[in-house]
Amino acid sequence: MQTGISARSRTRRSGMTLIEVIIAVMILSGVLIGLSNFTRRFQKLSNNHDALAIASELATARLEAVQLYRTYSTLVSTFDGTSETSATSSANPPMTQYPGYTRTTSAVRTGPTTSADYVTVTVTVTQTATSTTVRKSLVIAAF
Repeated sequence: MQTGISARSRTRRSGMTLIEVIIAVMILSGVLIGLSNFTRRFQKLSNNHDALAIASELATARLEAVQLYRTYSTLVSTFDGTSETSATSSANPPMTQYPGYTRTTSAVRTGPTTSADYVTVTVTVTQTATSTTVRKSLVIAAF
């Protein structure tokens, strides 16, 4: 004679128990939380990269404008201490398409002596939302 317990033990179980489902959901939740953190960090790095690229372009454009300036004796007085934003109408080159960026130019003359006469121009571009800063310099010899 067989009892009900032994008959049940011989039959195969199908499906998952509640504990197995809970453990599977916990593992899946951990993976999804890790993936969301990765996505958030990736988005932040992508935004910082875009800001760096724009700031670098703005600094390079300003240095090219300084290079095209043809009066060496007034380079320092023309460019030293200038600060421009997207609201500055006289920005050279214009920055109207780039709100939130500030471009500052400093020019320092070394010399004139018989052995050295040059101007070092440094352009600093800052993006306020991401605190991104790019500095580029150029040395222009007397001509």
